[in-house]
Amino acid sequence: MVLRLPLTNRSLNKNMDQFVLVLISISNYRVIRLILFFLQKKHVGIINSTNTMYYFKHSGKSVNAGGYFSVIIEARDINNSHSIKGGEFWYATIRNKVVNVAGKITDFDNGTYEANFFAAQPGEYDVDIILVHPSETTKFIENVLWPMEDRVVWDGKFTSKDEKRQETKLCTFKMQFKYNNKCVYNFSLAMGKTVFVCDKPKHKMLTCDSLMSLKSKTTRIEKKFSNLFAENAALFHKSVTYVKILNGPLKITVNNTETSDNMAHSLVIPECKADLPATLSDGFWVNDTWTSLRCKSKQWTMAEIKQCVKGKQLYFFGDSTTRQWNAGLLDLLGLSKSNKTKSLNGKRTYHSSDVVNLTYTFHPYSIGNRPCPYRIGRWEYEILDNLDSSTCNYIIMISPWAHYTQWVKERYIERLYLLRQTLLRLRKRCPHTILVVKTPKPRNHDTHTSLLYTGDRLIYDIRSLFLEIFKDFGIHIIDVWDMNLAYPSPNTVHMPMQVIYQELNLFLSHVCKV
Repeated sequence: MVLRLPLTNRSLNKNMDQFVLVLISISNYRVIRLILFFLQKKHVGIINSTNTMYYFKHSGKSVNAGGYFSVIIEARDINNSHSIKGGEFWYATIRNKVVNVAGKITDFDNGTYEANFFAAQPGEYDVDIILVHPSETTKFIENVLWPMEDRVVWDGKFTSKDEKRQETKLCTFKMQFKYNNKCVYNFSLAMGKTVFVCDKPKHKMLTCDSLMSLKSKTTRIEKKFSNLFAENAALFHKSVTYVKILNGPLKITVNNTETSDNMAHSLVIPECKADLPATLSDGFWVNDTWTSLRCKSKQWTMAEIKQCVKGKQLYFFGDSTTRQWNAGLLDLLGLSKSNKTKSLNGKRTYHSSDVVNLTYTFHPYSIGNRPCPYRIGRWEYEILDNLDSSTCNYIIMISPWAHYTQWVKERYIERLYLLRQTLLRLRKRCPHTILVVKTPKPRNHDTHTSLLYTGDRLIYDIRSLFLEIFKDFGIHIIDVWDMNLAYPSPNTVHMPMQVIYQELNLFLSHVCKV
């Protein structure tokens, strides 16, 4: 077997991609798909999961514990021809009953991929190479789906002050414009040129200020995505979506060595700090304990956590995955049943005691099946710009991702840049504030349509945005993608609390001094 060099056909791929982007600017998606299909057949052909193969880069079927090894993946089409383009989306893990490790994928843009693993402990491991999406699907997700308008809409309920009048109107996100007969809600410090727009109520007693609650219009959204999925079903066919590759070694043996019992401690691992460099592996699970290879994290005791947060004010901003952090930290502090914890509709939680001052806030415009009071969520700038500068004893964590896969790409990017500006404004006023960003993670997909509006490729691209936008500013990035992917249970949006506790131990290793 010959490993192809990364530069093979790169110029051909670049010209192809440029032409595809021009096509995608056309509004007729069916024409685009036909042309893309023709080009793909001429260019290479969609990947075939049966013919696609993988093999160990090293010779033999075993490696020594405490080192790295890699698996080479060769994408092949139905004619067993080696692909000459990249772009496939993969998951790679090695597992046994005790140890679980996720591999980091390198795409050489020529149909060859390399998955790097850390051989954590001696034993026999199952090797799982999963094709999540072929390149044609990733191009569709990133260039057609993500820029698409009106992928999230709400029913907005307007209620008069005496509660005798009510009207339900359609609401969604739009670009700034002079809209007629509309209610326009502008939060430029959070959304930039994006505004929230609702059809205006007809009754004169119902003003734009009388918007009381929002509920996602799930039936309409589901219908839109059902139609979109039906039109592009081939891109998400079970033969090329979350399919295990079987054409390769299904097992690997990690050999015992003299340093196997203490190999993680023998590695040169930096202290946990902001702007850490990328590593070949983020870490590994041994039962329910995560060992980080990015930095020296530890398992924190309750006494140590109390000492760390004493005199600090913690603010967590995000979605329900961040709410898990809020609950998890209170539990680690022995405060899960404290009567000093106050919650407002699950969207805002406060705890103030002599142990910790912790505030959790959900962002506005959440997506869900139940009505939510309008503006119960708060933008980060509404709180951070008003923090007292005389104390400056703050630890800020943000993680806005799970409800943003249905935003238009460019608007979400603007949202993240504005959020970075908010954090840096606080840093300017309070230079010693600790700023933390938690990345997204893989999640479950119960329906075909959820592959479109909450798909892992979209979420992975959001993670990439986090890593790019928040780097080099002294912001601690807690990257939990591989930690969650490697955990030995199905990936869900709300992972078991054992995972949350390990995420929090990594967070504490960043923000606390031993």
